[in-house]
Amino acid sequence: MIANEFIQQGYPLYQVLPLCGLSKSSYYYAPAGGKRGRKASASTQSQAGILYSNEYVLDRIKWLLAQEFVDYGYEKVTHWLRASEGLVINPKKVYRLMKQARFLSHRIRRNKTGKRIAQELLPQPVLPFECMQTDIKYIYIHGQHRNALLVTVLDVFSRGVLGYRLEWSLSKHQLIELMKEVLHHYQLPQKVSLRTDNGSQFEAGLFRQYLKEMAIDHEFTHVATPQENCYIESFHSIVESAVCAKYEFESLAEAKATFSRFMNFYNQERLHGGLGNRSPNQFLDSKQYLQKLRTLPSHQQLKITPKDNTHL
Repeated sequence: MIANEFIQQGYPLYQVLPLCGLSKSSYYYAPAGGKRGRKASASTQSQAGILYSNEYVLDRIKWLLAQEFVDYGYEKVTHWLRASEGLVINPKKVYRLMKQARFLSHRIRRNKTGKRIAQELLPQPVLPFECMQTDIKYIYIHGQHRNALLVTVLDVFSRGVLGYRLEWSLSKHQLIELMKEVLHHYQLPQKVSLRTDNGSQFEAGLFRQYLKEMAIDHEFTHVATPQENCYIESFHSIVESAVCAKYEFESLAEAKATFSRFMNFYNQERLHGGLGNRSPNQFLDSKQYLQKLRTLPSHQQLKITPKDNTHL
């Protein structure tokens, strides 16, 4: 710096700085290092005005994520901290804390193809149980070194699970029994549709005939358009991150027991972003519908007694 050269030669500071166009503050400034901007807060305030340290907040987040089947990202964690813990905290801070603690996860998403003779890309139900979607997902059983098949019937309106089966193989007869179980436990609206891909079990004449007899409109998705079955695909993504990524099943019986717990947790408790961070049953309750999602039975096969399935 030119000013330093003259100052070192003995010229007074008050004469050199004006000639060089420098103020005293500029001459004496030394960068402190570190990140620019406002320093990150070290505490979080509760709605009651109590301050909690970031370490406390991280402990609560760690506890939440350790719960069985909880696979929340920072937005759902923020909602939980506000609603259940009473903290005044924004998503940016939760994201920063979770990133620093390596609590953020990357969800595995799967692409499936299918076909359909459907009229519209996405169904627009106005009533519960009016539009259903179903599909089959592979569940790997580590102890047996083979895949089991999970088929789930999902209500599009509430995103709730109406019924499911987890078996080594699934036949058209088992799918019919699953649909009989759904129809036995729920009173359906006058007009009902079920959307599937072109799997052989769904295309089977016996299965299609049964749906026709029950006055259920059976829709197939177009080839290579999984977005037409996006609600069941989204559910499968949740299954992948909340169950499959956390468990290595030694037997089919162990997998069935785990999925029995998961399905009821999903219906009754799991926060769903598309439902305003409510569970499917909480969503139905907020809409004041009398019919709620039932507690799903354990993995043992149930015998369904005949019932009049005439739609409402």
